[in-house]
Amino acid sequence: MKAQLSTALEYRRRVCLAMNFISENLDRELSVEEIARIASFSMFHFHRIFKAVVGETVSEFTRRIRLEAAANRLMAERSEAVTEIAFRYGFSSSQNFARAFRVHFGVSPSGFRMRRIGNKMSNPGNALSMRVTYSADMVLNNQPTQERRQAMHAKIMDLPEYRVAYLRKLGAYGKETCEQAFGELMHWAGPKGLIDSGTMIGVYWDNPEVTPPEKCRVDACISVPPGMKPEKQIDIQTITGGRYAVCRFELMADNFQSAWDEAFRWIVQNGHECDDRPCYERYHSSPENHPEGKWVFDICIPLEETHGS
Repeated sequence: MKAQLSTALEYRRRVCLAMNFISENLDRELSVEEIARIASFSMFHFHRIFKAVVGETVSEFTRRIRLEAAANRLMAERSEAVTEIAFRYGFSSSQNFARAFRVHFGVSPSGFRMRRIGNKMSNPGNALSMRVTYSADMVLNNQPTQERRQAMHAKIMDLPEYRVAYLRKLGAYGKETCEQAFGELMHWAGPKGLIDSGTMIGVYWDNPEVTPPEKCRVDACISVPPGMKPEKQIDIQTITGGRYAVCRFELMADNFQSAWDEAFRWIVQNGHECDDRPCYERYHSSPENHPEGKWVFDICIPLEETHGS
């Protein structure tokens, strides 16, 4: 338990390094790879760990901090042109800045400046203090005290190795791509009598924040007996076994993303360390077989093997 608490604190400490690095480089575009490297995270799970700790994705956090820093600048430097402020905080044009600013604050940059001056709310002495240094003690995501968004049962398990037949599709993660992949796999597996005997698995290889949607890879998989050979578009691969966090959900199809968020919050809060094997979904029941039209499935997150006590 002490080791898990130490790991949970270490997650927050390293995420704080990432947050500080973003805050110190608001004037330039940062890649997620660069931010992850600064915080000593591998790319494979960094984006989900960051969101579990902060409550925002890397891109959402970066955009918000840029806009808040720009808002402070608008108040403190009343003679500085809006375009100059836009470039100072990494926006490619004043038009893009104005559009993002209005979405966030509900008013244009010029309107924001005039409103604050008119209300005498501007305080130049404090207005440039937006550069915050984050520490592990202050970045305590309040989500553990909130009611869980999804009903989840989580435990650590040693999962078997799966030898699977799979069909890979490229495209944005979501209903259309996944349904097409599994539909074609079922069309192949049905006549072979595999559907009732095999375990259904979905492997998601890419980070949609980094990989363009059209290049994201999803593998629709079904476990097969020894000796099964590849056929046309169907190939064979092995999903490694070992130590996993297994988080079970029972929910509607439109709640899958929030389930992933919930699973990684649990990982971080309980101080488990992920390794770089891919995560996957393991399906137990589809809406067609459920009385309430829900999916029953596990999110399986690979963990580093423990050595000793």
